[in-house]
Amino acid sequence: MIVGLAAVSALPFRAAASDETVVTTVLKEGDPSSPTPQRAQKAVVDYTLWINDFEGQQIDTSRGTLFPIPRPPSPFAFNVGVGEVIPGWDRVVRTMHVGDKRRVVIPAGLGYGAKGIGPIPGNANLYFEIELLELKPPAVLTEKQLAWLEEHPER
Repeated sequence: MIVGLAAVSALPFRAAASDETVVTTVLKEGDPSSPTPQRAQKAVVDYTLWINDFEGQQIDTSRGTLFPIPRPPSPFAFNVGVGEVIPGWDRVVRTMHVGDKRRVVIPAGLGYGAKGIGPIPGNANLYFEIELLELKPPAVLTEKQLAWLEEHPER
């Protein structure tokens, strides 16, 4: 009998995401006392991306690779909620606490859309495993930056 996290990862995971719905499975709960990211706050994450399914073709990872080209682990940092990443990522990471690890299915409409990008075909759902490693202290924003945030609501 498989129990705990092994049980979650042993189950087949096929989720259909609608145009605006992100399907989330919590793999590990982080520190519930840590804050969730504020808009424009820098978050540091580890991630892996697949297309077609979590057992499908792995496209990218921040965790490092040995094949085909060796690449050391390099966590990814971005400012949350300001359009630096696909809208699906902003939605997911905005709800995470430090230490949370999730598997998420992001629909094409909140990913790369009908055109796709690089090896990601158009209209592809994206299958991510994301772990929030760190939140940097919130930046002090200028009046101009605050005005921009006000004029550009999150998607």
